[in-house]
Amino acid sequence: MGKLRVTVFDLDGVLVPFRSSWEYLQKYFGVDDGVLRSVNIELFYNGLITYSEWMRRDLTLLTSKGCITRDEVVAAFANVELSDGAEEVCSYLLSRGVELAIVSGGIDILANYVGSRLGIKRIYVNKLLFDANNCLLPYGVEVVNPLRKDVVLKELSNELDIPLSEFMYVGDTTWDLSALEIVGYPVVINCSECEEVLKKVKSRYYVISNLRDIISIVDEFIN
Repeated sequence: MGKLRVTVFDLDGVLVPFRSSWEYLQKYFGVDDGVLRSVNIELFYNGLITYSEWMRRDLTLLTSKGCITRDEVVAAFANVELSDGAEEVCSYLLSRGVELAIVSGGIDILANYVGSRLGIKRIYVNKLLFDANNCLLPYGVEVVNPLRKDVVLKELSNELDIPLSEFMYVGDTTWDLSALEIVGYPVVINCSECEEVLKKVKSRYYVISNLRDIISIVDEFIN
């Protein structure tokens, strides 16, 4: 393995404490439907709907009560707290010359807000769209398929001309496995299922309980 030059974070459950920015937004606007969410997860995971279709279903639910403006979406995320240790670890990595990125199946408005607070400029997430009246549309732009984050990491590796062996990826669910399996430094936070898979395919991976734990494991990889 090479030295550490790039650290990529998942968003939901890693840089912010909740597991789904889609679910967060639906609860905020009072249209949360846990049964529908479970159905959509199963359909997507079994390949019966695309991720774009899942986004459309979520956004149709969000827009079912009328116009939600961009400003209202921004306001919904404006008071989101960062995960404990996020600011410290990102500041530390930037000070050591490590490139930072977010790759997530979450929402662009939240990711851009989090990125601006943490100094992360490379952000790859799915995009909301708004009409001429600034109302949220019932469809968006798929940028990241949550089961194929490896595709985005490979593109980023080519763009930066840095091998994946010099990448760290930090994830918290089995949806992150496609990314965790291809990087030189996979880091798992609070995901025992991920550990079970990684120990079969990786000679080395790291388990943390707080983002600050990253600081204590990276120095040896930075020249």
